Amino acid sequence: MRDLQVEAKNFDNGVELKLAGELSFCDSKDFMMEVPSKVRDKGSRVVFNFEKLKFIDSAGLGAVLYVSEALRMQCQSMQITNANEQIKGLLSKIKNVGTFEL
Repeated sequence: MRDLQVEAKNFDNGVELKLAGELSFCDSKDFMMEVPSKVRDKGSRVVFNFEKLKFIDSAGLGAVLYVSEALRMQCQSMQITNANEQIKGLLSKIKNVGTFEL
């Protein structure tokens, strides 16, 4: 992924993915394809830590929705933590469409 770094850390009942950089059109396809397979069989909870995520565009929001549905189909829950106010505002607008906790 070009403008996005993802670091995975396992915990008791799942995995935390720390995102840094930007989740934009350039990285959205890789994000959608890599994340569900990366966390499969890592536990029932997937926590996305957005503390170091600086920017997300509409393609990135679509990728988040896609991943939330893919994780639901894998019987995993998705939670987003530490999003900045701008990103949190965007995510809150799509919250009712996706299956994730904010």
